[in-house]
Amino acid sequence: MRIRVAGTCVLALTSVVFAGVPAVAAPGAVLLADTSRNGTVDWADQAGKNRWTPQRGAIFLPNLDDDARRCEVTEEDLKDRAIAVDERLAACNDAQDEVVNGPRDAADFAPLRTMPRAVSQDGTVSLGAGEGRYARLWVERGGAWTALGDSGTLTAAELRAGARLALEGRDVIRDRAVWNGTVTVTLKAGGTDSVQLRVAPLVLQNDLKAPKQVVTSKPTRPEWSAGYDVFVAGLRGAMTAAGLPESALTAISNDDRWFQDIFEPTTAGMPGPGGTTQVMHVLLRSANYRAGTETAPPALRQAGRVAFSALRGPDVGVVQQFTDQRSPAVDDSLNSTGNYESLPPHRGHGLGRPLYGSTPERMPDPTFTTLIGSQYADPVVIDTSWLIVGHSDETVHAIPARNSRGWTLMVADPRLALDVLRQAARDGHGAAVLFEGTSATEKPTVDQALADAAFLERNEKAARHIDTQLAVLTAETGLAGHELVRVPVLFEEFTWRQLDAATDRLTASGQLTREMVADLRDRMKAGAAPESLMVAQSAGIPNGISLGGGVFGAPDPHGPKAGGVDLFKRTTEQALAGTPVEVRWIEDWDFLHMGAGEVHCGTNTLRDPARADWWRA
Repeated sequence: MRIRVAGTCVLALTSVVFAGVPAVAAPGAVLLADTSRNGTVDWADQAGKNRWTPQRGAIFLPNLDDDARRCEVTEEDLKDRAIAVDERLAACNDAQDEVVNGPRDAADFAPLRTMPRAVSQDGTVSLGAGEGRYARLWVERGGAWTALGDSGTLTAAELRAGARLALEGRDVIRDRAVWNGTVTVTLKAGGTDSVQLRVAPLVLQNDLKAPKQVVTSKPTRPEWSAGYDVFVAGLRGAMTAAGLPESALTAISNDDRWFQDIFEPTTAGMPGPGGTTQVMHVLLRSANYRAGTETAPPALRQAGRVAFSALRGPDVGVVQQFTDQRSPAVDDSLNSTGNYESLPPHRGHGLGRPLYGSTPERMPDPTFTTLIGSQYADPVVIDTSWLIVGHSDETVHAIPARNSRGWTLMVADPRLALDVLRQAARDGHGAAVLFEGTSATEKPTVDQALADAAFLERNEKAARHIDTQLAVLTAETGLAGHELVRVPVLFEEFTWRQLDAATDRLTASGQLTREMVADLRDRMKAGAAPESLMVAQSAGIPNGISLGGGVFGAPDPHGPKAGGVDLFKRTTEQALAGTPVEVRWIEDWDFLHMGAGEVHCGTNTLRDPARADWWRA
């Protein structure tokens, strides 16, 4: 992807301008990269080139896409559950081979240059010890690129003319304690010179950017088709309202309907010529790992392979990070990437910050969270351990706002939901039915719900948990309580016995596996998890999809009606009245809500970067 900031879109590294080359030979060995980050390599890049800093230093991309679409995923690959297949699929990318896979591949290289020098002997160019694992050097010879690996010889003739070099990134930062993302390239040619470059971080998308592509699952099971058809019709309607073309929606045949949970999109970018930015999408496959049993070997979440088979290609790469060496506190549901979101830019954080749910007693894969935290900002971590699914997207969603930072949080508010019910009763609508017209097994009237002490107590308990989340979020972002947009959401609660009895319902859709539910139940029994867990009973309104242009596709809450008006919908629309957000309601009850998820859980998006020129943030 070439994002046009100004000037002309660039298609290949050979278009990079090497400006300011002196007419006479340089007095000593001189190696330059785009230290000034202006898309050219010239003498202005000399200062500060030896040590990369946030303010100055050359940048390279992790070249993990598949520009020539050579990484085939066969039907046999999709059927074979062996983790060795996942590892082989993840290893296939443009940085795997020593071949330039077309001009788009060359455009993902970072340019370097030796300045012309009067020499009679050959020289060498090399990476630092062990850095060949993370990068590869190239040299242009005869109009074509030749791989040098981690070191190579430059002929005297090349040094006299000035050699065109390039650096290709081979990986992302996975743990900054192991590799901080920098490599040093050294030229030895009658003298020694070096430059230091850093790999671009993986920046999580945020929901303020309009999607270019929306993806969802198209189930093959006939029993799911009716719910899917209603859901996708509503999704298309919301996309149309946002001005997105029909072609922006991609429905991929996949019986795992939880598309948000199988990968988290990020972007990486480096400066290009003429003010452009060379951007690559990198999908982080979820770390959902299922331990082996007597009858089945260990396996990663099968649906995650769709990232390789259907989405990887030009300017789209995939990274896989997980460990099978896990403490008992690791809960595989929290590894689903619906648990990973991004707060938009705010004070001190020009790129925003990752957000996810975790506690010491119930946490995601630590190697995955280490990767997230090694990129550009320390994540914000909230307590989601009280939720059955345990994802950060269940209770909050960043939306546009008319305030100094341009955004706020939409928040699930059980107290507000109870207030709506109480007001309905006072207005004479106590006989109105909750969840009318849905497949819910319980459909109490407003009066019945308000007379149920357990119903009132569990929603107050959920509200206290959300208070704890908001205390962290407001402290970290500077958002004030009055800026939050609160919307009505009711919660239901399960003890370990109730969770056990509800296993069939909770696992029918595949968001939770039987192993996940059994693990939760056992930990609840042992006191290693909360004594009860919750999930949205009415549709979780914040768990929707931002579609750009201020349009928010929210799940239909099926609240009680008065005069034909859904009171939960009306309250939500009133809460949003002071924002530039227009809500479009999407029916997801049977397809997603009954499986403990909502619109956001069943979709994913590729969006423009939070900021393409991240180095200026």
